[in-house]
Amino acid sequence: MKRVLLSLVLAMATPAALPAPADARPPAVIFDTDMDFDDAATLAYLAQEHKAGRIDLRAITVTNNGAGLPGRAIRHARCLAERLGLRNVWIADGTGTAPNSFPAELRQLFDRVLTAATPGCSGDETPSRPRAPELIRKVLRADPSAQVIATGPLSNLAGALPYSASRLTTMGGAVKVGGNLCCGTPPEFDGTQEFNYWLDPAAAQAVLTRSRGTVRMVPLDAANEVPITSAFIDRLGAGHRTPAADTVLEIVTHPEVQPLIAAGLLYWWDPLAAMSAVHPGHVEFTTGRLDVVLTGPSAGRTFLSPSGRLLWYGTTADTAAFEQRFLDTLNGTG
Repeated sequence: MKRVLLSLVLAMATPAALPAPADARPPAVIFDTDMDFDDAATLAYLAQEHKAGRIDLRAITVTNNGAGLPGRAIRHARCLAERLGLRNVWIADGTGTAPNSFPAELRQLFDRVLTAATPGCSGDETPSRPRAPELIRKVLRADPSAQVIATGPLSNLAGALPYSASRLTTMGGAVKVGGNLCCGTPPEFDGTQEFNYWLDPAAAQAVLTRSRGTVRMVPLDAANEVPITSAFIDRLGAGHRTPAADTVLEIVTHPEVQPLIAAGLLYWWDPLAAMSAVHPGHVEFTTGRLDVVLTGPSAGRTFLSPSGRLLWYGTTADTAAFEQRFLDTLNGTG
Protein backbone atom coordinates (compact mmCIF):
# COMPACT_ATOMS: atom_id res chain seq x y z
CA MET A 1 0.00 0.00 0.00
CA LYS A 2 2.82 2.41 0.86
CA ARG A 3 4.41 1.82 -2.56
CA VAL A 4 1.10 2.52 -4.34
CA LEU A 5 0.63 5.78 -2.41
CA LEU A 6 4.23 6.82 -3.07
CA SER A 7 3.83 6.18 -6.79
CA LEU A 8 0.67 8.28 -6.83
CA VAL A 9 2.43 11.13 -5.06
CA LEU A 10 5.36 10.98 -7.49
CA ALA A 11 3.01 10.89 -10.47
CA MET A 12 1.22 13.99 -9.21
CA ALA A 13 4.57 15.72 -8.68
CA THR A 14 5.93 14.93 -12.12
CA PRO A 15 5.74 18.00 -14.40
CA ALA A 16 4.90 15.85 -17.43
CA ALA A 17 1.76 14.56 -15.69
CA LEU A 18 0.24 18.04 -15.31
CA PRO A 19 -1.27 19.96 -18.23
CA ALA A 20 0.28 23.39 -18.68
CA PRO A 21 -1.98 26.46 -18.62
CA ALA A 22 -2.74 27.79 -22.08
CA ASP A 23 -0.90 31.06 -21.38
CA ALA A 24 2.14 29.44 -19.68
CA ARG A 25 5.62 30.27 -20.89
CA PRO A 26 7.41 27.40 -22.62
CA PRO A 27 9.78 25.57 -20.28
CA ALA A 28 13.38 26.74 -20.29
CA VAL A 29 15.75 23.95 -21.34
CA ILE A 30 19.47 23.29 -20.96
CA PHE A 31 20.75 20.68 -23.42
CA ASP A 32 23.85 18.92 -22.10
CA THR A 33 25.50 16.86 -24.83
CA ASP A 34 28.69 15.16 -25.99
CA MET A 35 27.99 15.91 -29.69
CA ASP A 36 27.67 12.37 -30.99
CA PHE A 37 25.80 11.77 -34.25
CA ASP A 38 22.47 11.34 -32.45
CA ASP A 39 23.18 14.30 -30.16
CA ALA A 40 23.36 16.38 -33.34
CA ALA A 41 20.02 14.93 -34.44
CA THR A 42 18.66 15.77 -31.00
CA LEU A 43 19.81 19.37 -31.33
CA ALA A 44 18.04 19.55 -34.70
CA TYR A 45 14.87 18.25 -33.03
CA LEU A 46 15.13 20.66 -30.09
CA ALA A 47 15.76 23.56 -32.45
CA GLN A 48 12.43 22.85 -34.12
CA GLU A 49 10.64 22.58 -30.77
CA HIS A 50 12.24 25.91 -29.81
CA LYS A 51 11.11 27.60 -33.02
CA ALA A 52 7.58 26.22 -32.52
CA GLY A 53 7.48 27.82 -29.06
CA ARG A 54 7.12 24.54 -27.17
CA ILE A 55 10.44 25.00 -25.35
CA ASP A 56 12.80 27.88 -24.68
CA LEU A 57 16.26 26.48 -25.42
CA ARG A 58 18.49 28.60 -23.20
CA ALA A 59 21.84 26.81 -23.31
CA ILE A 60 23.82 24.05 -25.01
CA THR A 61 26.54 22.63 -22.78
CA VAL A 62 29.09 20.26 -24.27
CA THR A 63 31.15 17.57 -22.56
CA ASN A 64 34.68 16.95 -23.80
CA ASN A 65 34.96 13.41 -22.43
CA GLY A 66 32.29 11.65 -24.45
CA ALA A 67 31.97 10.86 -28.14
CA GLY A 68 33.01 14.37 -29.18
CA LEU A 69 36.65 15.35 -29.35
CA PRO A 70 37.82 18.25 -27.17
CA GLY A 71 37.54 21.47 -29.14
CA ARG A 72 35.79 19.76 -32.01
CA ALA A 73 32.69 19.05 -29.90
CA ILE A 74 32.01 22.72 -29.18
CA ARG A 75 32.88 23.55 -32.78
CA HIS A 76 30.11 21.20 -33.92
CA ALA A 77 27.65 22.66 -31.42
CA ARG A 78 28.40 26.19 -32.62
CA CYS A 79 28.19 25.25 -36.28
CA LEU A 80 24.96 23.30 -35.84
CA ALA A 81 23.38 26.15 -33.90
CA GLU A 82 24.27 28.47 -36.78
CA ARG A 83 22.84 26.12 -39.40
CA LEU A 84 19.68 25.49 -37.37
CA GLY A 85 19.01 29.19 -36.81
CA LEU A 86 19.53 29.12 -33.04
CA ARG A 87 20.36 32.67 -32.00
CA ASN A 88 20.84 33.97 -28.49
CA VAL A 89 21.44 30.47 -27.14
CA TRP A 90 24.47 30.19 -24.86
CA ILE A 91 27.00 27.50 -25.77
CA ALA A 92 29.72 26.30 -23.40
CA ASP A 93 32.01 23.31 -23.03
CA GLY A 94 33.45 21.59 -19.99
CA THR A 95 36.99 20.91 -18.87
CA GLY A 96 36.57 17.60 -17.08
CA THR A 97 38.16 14.28 -17.88
CA ALA A 98 36.69 10.85 -17.22
CA PRO A 99 38.14 7.52 -16.10
CA ASN A 100 37.10 5.79 -19.32
CA SER A 101 37.43 6.87 -22.94
CA PHE A 102 35.10 6.59 -25.90
CA PRO A 103 36.63 4.42 -28.66
CA ALA A 104 39.08 6.59 -30.61
CA GLU A 105 38.04 5.32 -34.04
CA LEU A 106 34.38 6.12 -33.39
CA ARG A 107 35.28 9.59 -32.11
CA GLN A 108 37.15 10.30 -35.32
CA LEU A 109 34.33 8.86 -37.44
CA PHE A 110 31.62 10.96 -35.80
CA ASP A 111 33.84 14.02 -36.04
CA ARG A 112 34.01 13.50 -39.81
CA VAL A 113 30.24 12.98 -39.98
CA LEU A 114 29.41 16.19 -38.13
CA THR A 115 31.98 18.17 -40.09
CA ALA A 116 30.24 17.03 -43.26
CA ALA A 117 26.86 18.00 -41.80
CA THR A 118 28.00 21.60 -41.24
CA PRO A 119 29.38 22.63 -44.64
CA GLY A 120 30.78 26.12 -44.94
CA CYS A 121 31.26 26.56 -41.19
CA SER A 122 34.87 27.32 -40.32
CA GLY A 123 34.11 26.50 -36.70
CA ASP A 124 35.47 28.06 -33.54
CA GLU A 125 37.20 25.58 -31.23
CA THR A 126 38.07 28.16 -28.57
CA PRO A 127 37.11 26.97 -25.06
CA SER A 128 34.11 28.83 -23.75
CA ARG A 129 33.93 31.43 -21.02
CA PRO A 130 32.17 30.60 -18.77
CA ARG A 131 32.70 26.86 -18.78
CA ALA A 132 29.76 24.47 -18.89
CA PRO A 133 29.22 23.78 -15.16
CA GLU A 134 29.24 27.51 -14.40
CA LEU A 135 26.76 28.20 -17.21
CA ILE A 136 24.45 25.45 -15.95
CA ARG A 137 24.46 26.98 -12.47
CA LYS A 138 23.90 30.46 -13.93
CA VAL A 139 20.84 29.42 -15.95
CA LEU A 140 19.33 27.46 -13.06
CA ARG A 141 19.92 30.26 -10.58
CA ALA A 142 18.09 32.63 -12.90
CA ASP A 143 15.26 30.16 -13.53
CA PRO A 144 14.91 27.20 -11.12
CA SER A 145 11.96 25.99 -13.19
CA ALA A 146 14.31 25.19 -16.07
CA GLN A 147 14.71 21.61 -17.22
CA VAL A 148 17.90 19.79 -18.14
CA ILE A 149 18.12 17.24 -20.96
CA ALA A 150 21.42 15.34 -20.78
CA THR A 151 22.49 12.94 -23.52
CA GLY A 152 26.15 12.25 -22.76
CA PRO A 153 28.29 11.47 -19.73
CA LEU A 154 27.09 13.49 -16.75
CA SER A 155 30.42 15.18 -15.99
CA ASN A 156 29.23 18.75 -16.64
CA LEU A 157 26.21 18.29 -14.40
CA ALA A 158 28.31 16.70 -11.67
CA GLY A 159 30.62 19.72 -11.86
CA ALA A 160 27.61 22.01 -11.43
CA LEU A 161 26.35 20.35 -8.24
CA PRO A 162 24.62 21.39 -6.10
CA TYR A 163 21.92 22.78 -8.36
CA SER A 164 18.14 22.72 -8.51
CA ALA A 165 16.28 22.01 -11.74
CA SER A 166 12.58 21.29 -12.03
CA ARG A 167 13.44 18.12 -13.96
CA LEU A 168 16.44 16.28 -15.27
CA THR A 169 15.98 13.85 -18.15
CA THR A 170 19.09 11.79 -18.80
CA MET A 171 19.78 9.26 -21.53
CA GLY A 172 21.83 6.55 -19.89
CA GLY A 173 21.90 3.31 -18.02
CA ALA A 174 20.45 -0.14 -18.56
CA VAL A 175 18.20 -1.56 -15.86
CA LYS A 176 16.82 -4.91 -17.02
CA VAL A 177 18.68 -5.29 -20.31
CA GLY A 178 22.33 -5.66 -21.25
CA GLY A 179 24.69 -2.77 -21.93
CA ASN A 180 26.00 -1.49 -25.25
CA LEU A 181 29.79 -1.23 -24.89
CA CYS A 182 31.43 -2.15 -28.16
CA CYS A 183 33.99 -1.29 -30.75
CA GLY A 184 37.28 -1.58 -28.89
CA THR A 185 36.27 -0.79 -25.32
CA PRO A 186 38.62 -2.52 -22.85
CA PRO A 187 37.92 -6.25 -22.47
CA GLU A 188 38.04 -6.16 -18.67
CA PHE A 189 34.55 -4.63 -18.58
CA ASP A 190 31.66 -7.11 -18.59
CA GLY A 191 29.35 -5.34 -21.05
CA THR A 192 26.50 -4.71 -18.60
CA GLN A 193 27.02 -0.93 -18.88
CA GLU A 194 25.58 1.72 -21.15
CA PHE A 195 28.20 3.99 -22.73
CA ASN A 196 27.29 7.36 -21.16
CA TYR A 197 27.42 6.20 -17.55
CA TRP A 198 30.44 3.96 -18.16
CA LEU A 199 32.50 6.92 -19.32
CA ASP A 200 32.16 8.63 -15.93
CA PRO A 201 30.48 6.36 -13.34
CA ALA A 202 31.15 8.69 -10.39
CA ALA A 203 29.53 11.62 -12.20
CA ALA A 204 26.52 9.48 -13.09
CA GLN A 205 26.06 8.40 -9.47
CA ALA A 206 26.52 11.93 -8.13
CA VAL A 207 23.98 13.44 -10.52
CA LEU A 208 21.39 10.70 -10.12
CA THR A 209 21.57 10.76 -6.34
CA ARG A 210 22.15 14.45 -5.60
CA SER A 211 20.16 16.36 -8.23
CA ARG A 212 17.33 18.36 -6.74
CA GLY A 213 14.03 18.00 -8.53
CA THR A 214 12.49 15.19 -10.54
CA VAL A 215 14.98 12.81 -12.16
CA ARG A 216 13.96 10.74 -15.19
CA MET A 217 16.31 8.26 -16.80
CA VAL A 218 15.79 6.93 -20.32
CA PRO A 219 17.88 3.75 -20.31
CA LEU A 220 18.52 1.18 -23.01
CA ASP A 221 15.39 -0.63 -21.81
CA ALA A 222 13.38 2.03 -23.66
CA ALA A 223 15.93 3.24 -26.22
CA ASN A 224 16.39 -0.25 -27.67
CA GLU A 225 12.88 0.18 -29.09
CA VAL A 226 13.98 2.90 -31.53
CA PRO A 227 16.64 1.54 -33.91
CA ILE A 228 17.54 3.66 -36.93
CA THR A 229 16.04 1.85 -39.91
CA SER A 230 16.27 2.19 -43.67
CA ALA A 231 12.49 2.62 -43.78
CA PHE A 232 12.69 5.67 -41.52
CA ILE A 233 15.54 7.11 -43.60
CA ASP A 234 13.44 6.66 -46.75
CA ARG A 235 10.55 8.54 -45.13
CA LEU A 236 12.88 11.32 -44.02
CA GLY A 237 14.43 11.52 -47.48
CA ALA A 238 11.04 11.76 -49.15
CA GLY A 239 9.91 14.80 -47.23
CA HIS A 240 12.81 16.76 -45.77
CA ARG A 241 12.08 20.46 -46.00
CA THR A 242 13.91 22.29 -43.23
CA PRO A 243 17.56 22.75 -42.21
CA ALA A 244 16.84 20.45 -39.25
CA ALA A 245 15.54 17.64 -41.45
CA ASP A 246 18.36 18.19 -43.96
CA THR A 247 20.94 17.94 -41.18
CA VAL A 248 19.58 14.68 -39.81
CA LEU A 249 19.27 13.21 -43.29
CA GLU A 250 22.88 14.08 -44.11
CA ILE A 251 24.04 12.41 -40.89
CA VAL A 252 22.20 9.12 -41.39
CA THR A 253 23.07 8.87 -45.09
CA HIS A 254 26.76 9.57 -44.57
CA PRO A 255 28.72 6.73 -46.22
CA GLU A 256 30.50 5.88 -42.96
CA VAL A 257 27.27 5.79 -40.96
CA GLN A 258 25.28 3.65 -43.38
CA PRO A 259 27.16 0.39 -42.64
CA LEU A 260 26.62 0.88 -38.90
CA ILE A 261 22.89 1.31 -39.46
CA ALA A 262 22.78 -1.75 -41.72
CA ALA A 263 24.50 -3.76 -38.98
CA GLY A 264 21.83 -2.72 -36.47
CA LEU A 265 24.28 -0.84 -34.24
CA LEU A 266 22.73 2.64 -34.18
CA TYR A 267 19.61 3.85 -32.40
CA TRP A 268 17.78 7.11 -31.78
CA TRP A 269 18.94 7.00 -28.15
CA ASP A 270 19.17 10.74 -27.56
CA PRO A 271 16.22 12.05 -29.61
CA LEU A 272 13.95 9.64 -27.72
CA ALA A 273 15.13 10.99 -24.37
CA ALA A 274 14.65 14.59 -25.51
CA MET A 275 11.20 13.88 -26.91
CA SER A 276 10.15 12.22 -23.66
CA ALA A 277 11.01 15.46 -21.88
CA VAL A 278 8.96 17.62 -24.26
CA HIS A 279 6.03 15.32 -25.06
CA PRO A 280 4.76 12.78 -22.51
CA GLY A 281 3.62 9.41 -23.78
CA HIS A 282 6.41 8.22 -26.05
CA VAL A 283 8.28 6.50 -23.22
CA GLU A 284 6.60 4.46 -20.48
CA PHE A 285 8.12 5.22 -17.08
CA THR A 286 8.05 3.48 -13.75
CA THR A 287 9.66 4.28 -10.41
CA GLY A 288 12.52 2.50 -8.74
CA ARG A 289 15.52 3.07 -6.51
CA LEU A 290 18.63 3.06 -8.68
CA ASP A 291 22.34 3.22 -8.03
CA VAL A 292 25.49 3.07 -10.16
CA VAL A 293 28.41 0.63 -9.86
CA LEU A 294 31.56 2.73 -9.45
CA THR A 295 34.44 0.27 -9.91
CA GLY A 296 35.34 -3.15 -11.28
CA PRO A 297 34.15 -5.01 -14.38
CA SER A 298 30.61 -3.63 -14.04
CA ALA A 299 31.64 0.02 -13.49
CA GLY A 300 28.93 2.30 -14.84
CA ARG A 301 26.13 -0.27 -14.59
CA THR A 302 22.83 0.94 -13.18
CA PHE A 303 21.01 -1.40 -10.85
CA LEU A 304 17.96 -1.44 -8.59
CA SER A 305 18.99 -1.10 -4.96
CA PRO A 306 17.10 -0.44 -1.69
CA SER A 307 19.62 2.29 -0.92
CA GLY A 308 19.43 3.93 -4.35
CA ARG A 309 17.75 7.21 -5.36
CA LEU A 310 14.04 6.94 -6.07
CA LEU A 311 13.58 8.14 -9.64
CA TRP A 312 11.64 7.50 -12.82
CA TYR A 313 13.14 5.20 -15.44
CA GLY A 314 11.86 4.21 -18.87
CA THR A 315 10.83 0.63 -19.52
CA THR A 316 9.68 0.75 -23.15
CA ALA A 317 8.92 3.16 -25.97
CA ASP A 318 6.24 3.59 -28.63
CA THR A 319 8.33 3.19 -31.78
CA ALA A 320 5.72 4.27 -34.33
CA ALA A 321 4.62 7.31 -32.35
CA PHE A 322 8.21 8.40 -31.77
CA GLU A 323 9.15 8.09 -35.44
CA GLN A 324 6.08 10.01 -36.62
CA ARG A 325 6.56 12.88 -34.20
CA PHE A 326 10.28 13.00 -34.92
CA LEU A 327 9.61 13.29 -38.66
CA ASP A 328 6.81 15.83 -38.23
CA THR A 329 8.87 18.00 -35.88
CA LEU A 330 11.97 17.94 -38.06
CA ASN A 331 9.85 18.91 -41.08
CA GLY A 332 8.02 21.66 -39.17
CA THR A 333 4.61 20.03 -39.66
CA GLY A 334 3.99 18.79 -36.13
